[in-house]
Amino acid sequence: MELIRDMPVPLEFKRIFLNKLTGELRVSTLKNNKRMFFRNGKLIHSESDFFDERLGVILNLTGKVSDSQFENISGLIHSVDDQVGTVLVQNDIISKDELKEAVLYRIKRIAVSSFSIIFGDVEFIENEIPGNQKAGAKISLEEIIYNGGRRIESVNYISKKYYFNSPEILPGNEKLYKLLSDDERELIEIIKGSEELSNPRLISRSGVQAERYWEGITILFLLGIADFSHDKKDKPTEEEIMGLVRLKSSLENGTSNIFSILGVNEEDSISSIQRIYVSLAQKYDPERFGSDLSPELKKSAEYVLQKLGIAFRKINELRKKERVPDLEPLNLPEEVPEKMAELSSDPQKDISDDFDYDEYFDKFERGKELYRAKKFDEALILLKESAKSGDPGYENYLYLGLCQINLPFFTDEAERHLKKAIEIAPAKSEPVHSLGKLYLKLKRKKSAKKCFERAVELEPGNIEAAQYLFRMKYPPKKRKKLFSREK
Repeated sequence: MELIRDMPVPLEFKRIFLNKLTGELRVSTLKNNKRMFFRNGKLIHSESDFFDERLGVILNLTGKVSDSQFENISGLIHSVDDQVGTVLVQNDIISKDELKEAVLYRIKRIAVSSFSIIFGDVEFIENEIPGNQKAGAKISLEEIIYNGGRRIESVNYISKKYYFNSPEILPGNEKLYKLLSDDERELIEIIKGSEELSNPRLISRSGVQAERYWEGITILFLLGIADFSHDKKDKPTEEEIMGLVRLKSSLENGTSNIFSILGVNEEDSISSIQRIYVSLAQKYDPERFGSDLSPELKKSAEYVLQKLGIAFRKINELRKKERVPDLEPLNLPEEVPEKMAELSSDPQKDISDDFDYDEYFDKFERGKELYRAKKFDEALILLKESAKSGDPGYENYLYLGLCQINLPFFTDEAERHLKKAIEIAPAKSEPVHSLGKLYLKLKRKKSAKKCFERAVELEPGNIEAAQYLFRMKYPPKKRKKLFSREK
């Protein structure tokens, strides 16, 4: 099993779609497997042994089978899905049309959810379809790729590989535009009028937030709407080359202050320092000073990049002690229902000494998927199990807290986990923002206000936190008076 770094599942879907391939795509994690079958670039069948992708579970989740009926057929859940469907139809629990609808939904769900798998093995076997799969659905991949592309947690593969290239819109794909959001269609127009600008220059000139830009361009790339010009890279200017030489000389001559290396002040926030570091790392990326220029320049860029990285890591370590002001503890009802006892246990209890990455990533990713589907109790169980697989990171604590905010009797657990996420990653605004929403829910407005202010300080572009602050400062009555015209 390997950590999937280069998005092979989305890229395989793109290859199958554009080349109209026939064959079987296998995606395997530590404990589960998916198989998807294609003919001429269309999805005809999917199989999965993930629990929440079994037919009986899907029928229950979509309301076709009641909880009591689901319990009665639970023994069949691990059987062949065709058998489950046949039994349900024969017993008049569901109709044939309802079964067909659920089967189609399941085929699509298995395919779309595979885009978010980051740990496992991926293999496409061309021109091999088992005899029993030759007749099936004919589902176009455009919608699968579009919805799956939105589930990709990180677009680093695209941004790193094509950062200095110029994007271009390919002709002949206008029929796919109907799938896109207004922002994505606007991005197409920006690229068309970019005069072959590189990605960083395009982001700078257009004013589009970098993260949103890369999310949008990734969708366009996977659908074959956009590509990147490989012979039009953003080469360094003469001024940037001279800047690299001066910076390398300065570092070699003993510039040891970690703040001066990055050109920042000690009182600057870690988020602003991080933005400057990322900007410098991109500016002095060795790939920009590659084979087209002197090999010595590339070595200089590698040296500078290494020193910049060391300086930022040291500053980050110093700032890890920053945290949201400790606020008064929460009080829970004295009695917690017995059925909640398992979910309220400490995720760090009984953690094994050996960190099992396979088990961690598998359970963590499934937990996040269930959270997004608003299945908070199921997500919480998986996220706690993933935390027991090893030392949980900030995201694990963040999602634990987010799930518990949405469940009764878990507010103190949610607070503890969100504070832990803040302690691990003090420069991240999301856990601070989420803690503010928890306090607002509990009518602890002063505590919520502190969190929202901190979230905006960490991420000035955090519009939601800013809106919460505005609403708290100007409640509806006061807001109406504030914006009313003078008579």
